[in-house]
Amino acid sequence: MVKPSTTRDRVDGLKAKFERQNWFVVGALFLAAAVFPIVPGAEGWMASQASLIILYIIAAQGVSILTGYTGLVTVGHGGFLAIGAYTSALLTKYFAVDLLVGIIAGGLMAALIGFLLGLIFLRLSGAFMAIGTLGFAFFIGTMANSVPIFEGREGISLPPNRILGIEIGDFGFYYVSLVSIALITLFIHGLVRSGVGRAFMALRDSEKAAESAGVNRVFYRTLAFSISAFITGVAGVLNGHIVNYVSAEVYADIWYSVDFLVATVVGGSAALMGPFIGGLFIVMVPFFLEELADFAFILKGVVLIAVLLLAPAGIADLIARPFRAMRRRQLEGARTNSINEAGP
Repeated sequence: MVKPSTTRDRVDGLKAKFERQNWFVVGALFLAAAVFPIVPGAEGWMASQASLIILYIIAAQGVSILTGYTGLVTVGHGGFLAIGAYTSALLTKYFAVDLLVGIIAGGLMAALIGFLLGLIFLRLSGAFMAIGTLGFAFFIGTMANSVPIFEGREGISLPPNRILGIEIGDFGFYYVSLVSIALITLFIHGLVRSGVGRAFMALRDSEKAAESAGVNRVFYRTLAFSISAFITGVAGVLNGHIVNYVSAEVYADIWYSVDFLVATVVGGSAALMGPFIGGLFIVMVPFFLEELADFAFILKGVVLIAVLLLAPAGIADLIARPFRAMRRRQLEGARTNSINEAGP
């Protein structure tokens, strides 16, 4: 007879091995990103482009907290991007804070507004939630364009970026962006595997069933809004400081919100690596099709429709399928071997 503990130990050992493999792949990717600036031929504009990709990934990670893990459709995260950017820009202009303080302050301000927005939208879901968040993005854009302190389309010019009083260039800013995305990725990885993450996903799957199981809908929905807004606010700070300029001409643009949602859906809203794929896609398509800007918009739409039809869980899920199938076979093989070794 098979000892349950023996089979369980083998399966647990394989799962631990798979987890180590996952961490190895992620670590290798971040190590490659870390050594990029010292690769021969690397130039400042390349670091700026890489930083732009990173901040789009971070913004998509913020959207994924709501859309992928909590099941709330949002088309308003461009508003949180603007809040983060303007908070840091105003603090930099009037109080000469450095970039690190700006990142924290921009994220916290966005989180506060996200918490309030979560309370306002408690009774909304689906298309109504999407319309409500879209209205929020329009409201923030109007504020940026109309309230004098935000300086409208003339905008706020910022001094060179500094960390702890030391001026950083394009490569220094790239490393700040890389550290930011590494910390946020680690946070999301822990979050979705914690009790809070399980509560988010329970609300996503069925709010009524989750509430009947003791999940506090009000608390967890507002928490999801706050976390999502904080992450996107951090992306907003980086977006403002990457060009040292913040203006309503940029942040009143509703297409930021659309791009973030497209990046999340195309990459995979409930996959840790989904925002990485989506952010890379959103930034690099216009980059390679610079002379065909209108076609880039069309291509984004075509890819979005194709993903929704062929891989609703996103490209990350499509890539992961063969690896999941292989690991499933290995787990089944471990169980079968245990049975065979135990004999009749």
